[in-house]
Amino acid sequence: MAWQNVKLHLLMLLYMWICCQASFEVDVNCWWNQAHPVGHNVSVVCHTSARERAKSCDLFQLCVITPGHLLPSACVRTKETFNFSIAVKHTGHIRCTCNGKTADTCNVTVREGYPPSSPSRPDCVIEDFDEDIHCSWTKSNEPMIPTIYTLHWKDCDGNINSRESDQENVVINREEYMKSTYITAWVTAKNGLGSAQSEESIFNTGHIIRPDPPNNITHTFMPLVIYWNMDCDSVDPLDKKCQVQYRAHDHMLDWIQEDDFQSTFPLEDSQPYTEYLFRVRCHCGYEEKVMSNWSSVFSVRTPPAAPVGQLDVWSDCAPYSDNSSCNIYWKEMPPSQARGEISNYIVTLKLKNGTEIKQVIRQRRDTGSQHRTEQNCSQLIRFPLKMGVVGVFVSANTSLGTSVPTFMPFPVRGQTTPEVNLSVMGEKQTLRVSWSVHPQFSDSVLEYVVQYVSVPHRPCLSWVRVNRTQTSVTITGDFRNYTAYNVSLYAVFNNHSTFLKSAIAYTLQGVPPKVPQFHVKIVSQSSVILMWSPIPVHESKGVILHYLVGINETGYNVSSDRTSMHLSVLQPSRQYQAWVSAVSAAGEGMRSITTFFTTVENSYLSSVLMAVFIPLSFLILVLAFKWVLLRYCSQKIPDPLNSKSFKHMNFQHAWPWLCSPSETPLKISELEIVENPHPNTPSSPSETELEKILIDVESQHFQVPDGLGRTNVGGEKWLEDSKESNRRNISKQDSWRKEYSEMVDTDEEEGAGGEEWWDQQLVSDYERHFMPSVEVN
Repeated sequence: MAWQNVKLHLLMLLYMWICCQASFEVDVNCWWNQAHPVGHNVSVVCHTSARERAKSCDLFQLCVITPGHLLPSACVRTKETFNFSIAVKHTGHIRCTCNGKTADTCNVTVREGYPPSSPSRPDCVIEDFDEDIHCSWTKSNEPMIPTIYTLHWKDCDGNINSRESDQENVVINREEYMKSTYITAWVTAKNGLGSAQSEESIFNTGHIIRPDPPNNITHTFMPLVIYWNMDCDSVDPLDKKCQVQYRAHDHMLDWIQEDDFQSTFPLEDSQPYTEYLFRVRCHCGYEEKVMSNWSSVFSVRTPPAAPVGQLDVWSDCAPYSDNSSCNIYWKEMPPSQARGEISNYIVTLKLKNGTEIKQVIRQRRDTGSQHRTEQNCSQLIRFPLKMGVVGVFVSANTSLGTSVPTFMPFPVRGQTTPEVNLSVMGEKQTLRVSWSVHPQFSDSVLEYVVQYVSVPHRPCLSWVRVNRTQTSVTITGDFRNYTAYNVSLYAVFNNHSTFLKSAIAYTLQGVPPKVPQFHVKIVSQSSVILMWSPIPVHESKGVILHYLVGINETGYNVSSDRTSMHLSVLQPSRQYQAWVSAVSAAGEGMRSITTFFTTVENSYLSSVLMAVFIPLSFLILVLAFKWVLLRYCSQKIPDPLNSKSFKHMNFQHAWPWLCSPSETPLKISELEIVENPHPNTPSSPSETELEKILIDVESQHFQVPDGLGRTNVGGEKWLEDSKESNRRNISKQDSWRKEYSEMVDTDEEEGAGGEEWWDQQLVSDYERHFMPSVEVN
């Protein structure tokens, strides 16, 4: 037993030591009272909570450290709140530690806050769907820190009950009160920085039942008056009080409220042809004044009247053209100005000869109208002009009258305009447009018009009019992301308008696409020109700030208005990888990549061409002579390949690809043919002698390159043709002798006397007979 007690004691010590060494995490949230004046000490409330190992917290002491203060608190188990005072300047220096152990984590968050103000007096009612009492109130300020609200109520016997809530309402259950008795209720609010209490509300539980909302709402015109019924049992009608709220349907405004009406409400200054919305609620006259819920919304439209104001008319003309290339646009007249249903529009055209033509454009609600523009342009009407028009007037027509005609000032081209600074910034479905012009120019301007249209140009044209004293405007609308908008500034005068300046803008920019048509132009063996096409505005997804152009890993910034770049100091006969990309405010787009080779050096290329061209030219010349002579000559035909000049050409060194490896070295045979001294005494050679004569042809094989128009097979065919030609010529020449001298291989000749060969005559009989002689002075 003693040993067991010792083991238990040791286990307890070990547990305590482990707990002391263990770390845990604590959150400390502190708030200080901002309502106190600066320079005084403020009350700070801190709320602590342990995240992990809450049980081990019993072994630690949590302290809050401020400059010059060490304020300990009790050990944190789960939650704890404590207060202290501190100078405002020290509120940002609150720190904490757990028994001084740095291994433990203690997170401190310090925020400003307010003590609660007095809530409103509680409003308690019994709804028709149950018998519980529902009490609600409103807080007077936002404490910014956790605040607890408590509803207190005292019955007729003096018993006090309470119920807490972190919301602004509490329910008193049916079993917690008696019917038709008086109850006193109030609300208290409390947080770490203070507390407050509302005024008392005294009510009879039999008089707080919410009545039904008003019904049977009707109206009359001239003037507009609203009527309704309110059912209240055992209550004098004069004790009933009602509230009326109304607003115009076309205006998204808050409700306008009027009080203290019994059963009627006249709306003064109602506008013609305007739809109004009404709703009513009432109480039945008891002291508690429990209001009913709002009635259903009642809608009524006032009678129409003659239109007022003018249409907003603008034009879109092609640049540098006459008025016949213009489209006239106008916005639908607002209902407050139309004051009735618009049946049609009257367009009056003034021609060059002074005559006027009126055209009626019917108002159509369907989107298929030929005069209505495409999508997102439901408030625009378009009218194309014809030749000879110098003036346009547009008016709206209703059943009760016609609006004042609006004159359309055509833009004047070529007019001298002052220098204008135009800035357009796009941001979150808005365009912020600002400009600056000379003050003297603005004095003669009636107004400015800012026109904006998406790129590429769509039929949907938009514009806003700006007072001449303003120099900026913010345009909001249904702008599309990554879409370019052409924003133009116009000045309007008495009888014309003038274009001032335009700019491209985006409400939201994206990364540009790949740069199109990227290619390389070789200038020399060490320089190239990189060329590309600009990205179209309607495809760029943003303003192109600049291009990034590079070779391999090296890149350069190039202005957005350039489409080429010259690169030099490149290495000859080398492969390079070139690339280009566009950069916008959203980042760099995909790179267009191409690969190219620089050319070889001129000296190396010249030596190669000379080494190839000279042997090739000589061989072509020799072969051409041989073919002509064999085909057309009937006299002695020496073999041109036996020419000593040909022998001196070392083809394998100068042109190694003319012969295949199996045919190297080249063997050339000499054939001496003795001419018959008496041509008039013909003698026919035998077949054996004919075969011997053809030995020199059969023993020569050449591989002619494709550049000469023959392959190896073609060369053999040419030799066969030559053999056949020789047979025919020999059979016809009776003057040829049957004798011929010996045939000697050049290999054997070179082996017998290679040294002496150079001393022999370099000009053969072949050259003397067939080659022209040149005398050198």
